[in-house]
Amino acid sequence: MTKADSPNMVMPSKQPEANQPAATEPAQQQPQEQPRQEPSAATVGGAITLEGTDPGLKMTVTLTKVVNPATPAQDFMKPKTGNKFVALEITLANAGQAVYSDSPTNGAMLIDGEGQQYRTTLFDVREGQSFGGSATINMGDTRKGVLVFEVPEGAKPAKLQFALNSGFADQKGEWTLS
Repeated sequence: MTKADSPNMVMPSKQPEANQPAATEPAQQQPQEQPRQEPSAATVGGAITLEGTDPGLKMTVTLTKVVNPATPAQDFMKPKTGNKFVALEITLANAGQAVYSDSPTNGAMLIDGEGQQYRTTLFDVREGQSFGGSATINMGDTRKGVLVFEVPEGAKPAKLQFALNSGFADQKGEWTLS
């Protein structure tokens, strides 16, 4: 029975090893992951630094201006009857170690006071230059552009939500517009 005693001595030494790392590792990993998924908040003029899904992709996004209503760039390119354009000017600054190459319009969502959300439109407005579909921003460089949304006349824009990687990044920035 001395042979049976030897394996019993090995088993207790495995249990503390399994328990100790399990107790310390998840406690350290969970707090680090949770803030990335929760929206960061700011107001007009405020900057939020967001991380993308690619290693080293980090952009500081600043909502610089809200134009409500915005004026169509051409008279023949008007919003539908009963709708208006809202333009939000943002500045994107590459604060990471990777080149940003994306379409900022894909990662933007306007939310009104009733909780209805709107995607960007392809129309241009007189109050600012759009991103023109996509932007490539090298490390340390910046770009400024206007995001244009078509919303009902009675809609009161309340928030802008923005995420990198065409909106697929876990971390979302949120700006209060009023």
